[in-house]
Amino acid sequence: MNRQRVLTLVRKDFLEVMRNKQALAPILVVPLILVVLIPSAVILLGGNPALLSSINGVRPFLENLPAGFVPDGLNTQQTVIYAVIVFFMAPMFLLIPILVASVTAASAFVGEKERRTIEGLLYTPLTDRELVLGKVIASLIPSVGVAWTSFVMYTIVVTVLGGPVMGGAFFPTATWYVVILLLVPLVAVLAIALIVAVSGRSTTMQGAQGLAVLVILPVLALIVGQATGLMLFDLWVALIAAGVLLVVDVIVFALVVRSVSRERIITRLG
Repeated sequence: MNRQRVLTLVRKDFLEVMRNKQALAPILVVPLILVVLIPSAVILLGGNPALLSSINGVRPFLENLPAGFVPDGLNTQQTVIYAVIVFFMAPMFLLIPILVASVTAASAFVGEKERRTIEGLLYTPLTDRELVLGKVIASLIPSVGVAWTSFVMYTIVVTVLGGPVMGGAFFPTATWYVVILLLVPLVAVLAIALIVAVSGRSTTMQGAQGLAVLVILPVLALIVGQATGLMLFDLWVALIAAGVLLVVDVIVFALVVRSVSRERIITRLG
């Protein structure tokens, strides 16, 4: 594998994403809602019944919260803040890299066609593995970058607003470090690889983005599982999910590389 060729492709694709203002807008709006608006409302309003009813899944989640997962000695407001900030928001945070990936990776091949650069790209010396790897890395950088930046903002909001209410720092927890350092990149790689694969067969970016739903579904299952009391997104669940995703990512990437056919892409997009 030629590292220089891959880096050249990564640099080209990354710069094209950064120049696409329409793509950047939704990438920034949703994370702001998740990392600023929701935690701020939860911390400032605490156990307000109207707030708990307005955030889908929070009320049943609190009603089904297993005993022993929230520190002893917390009042009602502190219990709500701790449970929502530490547990409820963790799987929801995984939606951020998937969202970013759905925007950036969808243009992997379809975007090249729209810019009339697809033929030139496919006739370069890049091998199929280098081509797929370059496309994945180019989308992985903004996906992980936005998620990690969002985590820093989330931590600041929680610490500044929540610290005085909780009587001290309580975030981040070990589970969140696993989410940020392991699950975010692994989820992003899976979403990007699947979208890149479909992008080679699609004629529109909307069609390529549709496959991101397959990655969102397991995340939604985690959210629903918490809300219904079937499971809690704690450290062990996060570690098991990371192990499973690592295996799935390796398999999916290998299958995507094998499925890439330059002749078919040119035929479908020509």
